[in-house]
This record gives sequence, structure tokens and C-alpha cells, in this order.
Amino acid sequence: MPKDPDPTAPPLPPPPESPRPGGCGRHPDLRRPPFLRSLSARLLVLTTLFVMLAEVAIFAPSVGRYRLEYLNERLSQAHLALLALEATPDGMVDESLQMRLLDYAGTRGMTAWRPNRPKLMLGEEPALFDAVFDLQGAGFFELLGDGIAAMLRTDNRLIGVMGESPKDPVAVIAVTIDEAPMRREMLAYGERILYLSLIISLFTAGLVYLSLHLLLVRPMLRLAGNMADFRRAPEDAGRVLRPSSRDDEVGVVERALAEMQTELRDALTQRARLAAVGTAVSKISHDLKGVLSAALLESDRLEASAADPEIKHTTAGIARALDRAVHLCTRTLRFAKEGPPEVRLVAVPLAPVVHEAAPAAGDTAVRVEIPAALAVRADPAQLPRVFENLLRNACEAGATRVIVTAEPAGGRMVAVQVADDGPGMPPRALDNLFQPFSGSARAGGTGLGLPIAREIMRALGGDIVLERTGGDGTVFRLTLPLMDAR
Repeated sequence: MPKDPDPTAPPLPPPPESPRPGGCGRHPDLRRPPFLRSLSARLLVLTTLFVMLAEVAIFAPSVGRYRLEYLNERLSQAHLALLALEATPDGMVDESLQMRLLDYAGTRGMTAWRPNRPKLMLGEEPALFDAVFDLQGAGFFELLGDGIAAMLRTDNRLIGVMGESPKDPVAVIAVTIDEAPMRREMLAYGERILYLSLIISLFTAGLVYLSLHLLLVRPMLRLAGNMADFRRAPEDAGRVLRPSSRDDEVGVVERALAEMQTELRDALTQRARLAAVGTAVSKISHDLKGVLSAALLESDRLEASAADPEIKHTTAGIARALDRAVHLCTRTLRFAKEGPPEVRLVAVPLAPVVHEAAPAAGDTAVRVEIPAALAVRADPAQLPRVFENLLRNACEAGATRVIVTAEPAGGRMVAVQVADDGPGMPPRALDNLFQPFSGSARAGGTGLGLPIAREIMRALGGDIVLERTGGDGTVFRLTLPLMDAR
């Protein structure tokens, strides 16, 4: 006959949900972005822009320097032309030669002054100039401003220029020139600078793009591809990244990712095994609980009906062993069915909670040194379970005294210390202290007390850690949020 379902049986796991569009089952798009939106393209544009900005920053001084060299060249050519006058007996030349000399120098007129020598003059000297420039006392910013102003003008000006001769520093030369030819050469020079800057920018950006692609983009694409591949089957050891031999930041990231993937794979494998074992244990515990309960009833009946004291003593020991086995099965089933604790956070006075849990310590003396007014934000139904587990563990470990104290922990938190004088915890229990079924400190323990306590503490917004353990006792440190004053 079919049996009615037992309410103590562990629930069957729900069927896996299929991923819904747009939900958590939807994987992010890890495909390579289009070129125009890629990091390389952005760096290519930025490099070109920055090089052009640098060229603009040096363009104005370059134009000023070019104008100065152009004017010095006019002064130098004028000085050479004026030296031809010294070869004539009267310091004069005919009009044809004069025009040729002026045309050679690119000026309308020129004058030279030398110490203790007569003034030399060739061509016309207008009564009024549109602008006069003295190169002898001109500073950097003055030359810079004059160069930019000359390029921006659209009309021709008759300008006078005076300065030391590049051929003879003691000679002072003054020339009269048209500004338009100089401006045309300056514009042509600026155009050449622009084209050269653009070529340099594109060449530099291309080299930066290639370097970035080889040094960063390709390794990043490799990492992204490996993560996507690992995500599809994290239990496959062949999908763990094999780090390269690079010793830079990319190599550090590769090694860190490989280590993380290895640890994650091991953790997933262990969790899968624990899940399988837990499912099997919960099913076995359910059936075993019924068998043990029946055996316990028979043992109690035998103990009650036995007249021999030795038989009564033996059956009493059997009953205690069966009772422990039933308790073990009950705790295992409860842990399998409960899941994450659901909490209701309210103001909870801390000292009464510890006093409420004190009977779990049995014969172990419990001293509570917590101010009566201290209140924490916790669940009044879940918080006592934490202290019951700790006090029960201290009693079972052989402690004779437990002291519970509290002190501020900063950031609106309070730290609670539960210290016993027991023999300490064995080293084998420390590695997996808060792992279910793995961290039991005594033979026959379930290893569920501390994992349940940590689950509750973290659900309350706090935590529990082992502060120290040794021959003089064990100390656990609990942190809880204080209740905000209203």
C-alpha cells in the first residue's frame, strides 16, 4: 500500500528554472565591440588630438621665429647690397643697378649706420610707415605677438625694420619692405607645419595603437574569452586559464584569475559533493530516525520491565545512545529543511537574551557582564540560538565557567565576547570550523552549531569569529549592530 507522506521528510528540490529573457540567467555580451567603439580606436583619436594640440602649442613660437629669420635675412641681404656702394668713388650707383640691388635684397629701401663711417643709403625712405619694428630690443612675447598679427592681416603694409646686421654686429641696418610677401611665406610655412604635424600625429597614433593592441587589447580579449569559456563549464579543469610568462600588470591579472578559477573550481566541486552527501544523509536520517525512535521505545519498555539492576543499567545506556542518535538525525533534518534564516529586526536587550540561553550550558557557570540598558538590532527568536550553541559547546568541551562581555566596536556596532575556560579546540576542527558537517570539535558532533550561528549572525548584519583558543580556554567574538536611538 502506498504510504502517506511523512511531514518530517526533507522536501524535494524544486525543478531548475529556465532562464528568462532579461533575467539573471541572461549572460552579458562578451563579444568584441566594433572598431569605432573599441579602446584602441579611442586611443588612436586621442593620440592624434594630443599631438595636434602639442603642435599648436609650438606653432605660434615657430611662426614668430620664422618671421624673425625672414627679417634678419632681409637685413643681411641689405647689408651686402649696401657694401656695393663703397666700391663706387662717389658712393652712388645708377638707377638700373639700384633697382637690381633692391630687388635682390627684397626691399624698397635700405640704410646702414656704422661707427665712424658715413651712412649708406639705397632706395627710397618714405616719410610715413604703416609700422616700424626694432629687432634689437624685441623680446620673446613681442616677437610672438607680431608674428601672429602679421599672419592674421589681410592687407599689405609698408613696414620699417631696424636691427643689427647678421654679417657685422656693429652695423645697424634699416630696411623698408612690403609685408604681403612675408605673410605669404609665413602662411606657406604654417601649411607645411600643419601637414607635417598631421603626418607625425597619425604615425605616432598608429604606433601607439599597435602597441596598445599587442600589450593590452589582445591579452584582455584572451582574458574575456577565457572567463566566458570558464563560465560555461567551471568544473572543467581544461578551462582554467594558463597564465603567460609576463611579469607586468597583465601577468599579475592572469595569475590572479587562474588562481581564482582554480579555487572556485575546487569550491564548486566540494559543494557539489557536499550537496550530494547532504541529500543522501537527509534521506537516510529520515528513515533512520523512525528506526531509532522505535528502538528507543523498546529500550524504555525493556528498562521499565527489567527487574535486574544490571539489565536496567545496560538498557539505560542504550537509551541514552539511541536518544543521541535521534537528536543527531533531528538536527540534520532540520538543517536540511530550514535554509537561510528569516529575521525580523527589532530592538533586543542583549543581557536578557544571554540569560535566556544560559540553561543550554548545563552545569557550566555563566557570568553575564553586559549593561542592562544595552540593546542591539536583532531578531528576538534567532539571537538566543547563537548563544545557546556557544554555551552548549562550552559545556560539552568541559568548561566550568563562561564569561560574556560586551564593548563598543565602532561604526554603531557592539562586540560581544564569549570566553570559556575549557581545554581549547583541537587543531583538526579549526580549518573547517564554520563548515557544515566538517567543523565538529568533538566525537559524535554534527558540526552544525557554529555554521548555524554564523548564518544567523550574518543575517542580522553582524558576524562571529574565533578570536583565540588554547589550553586556557576559547574566545568567540560576535559583532552586532546597535539599535539606533530614536
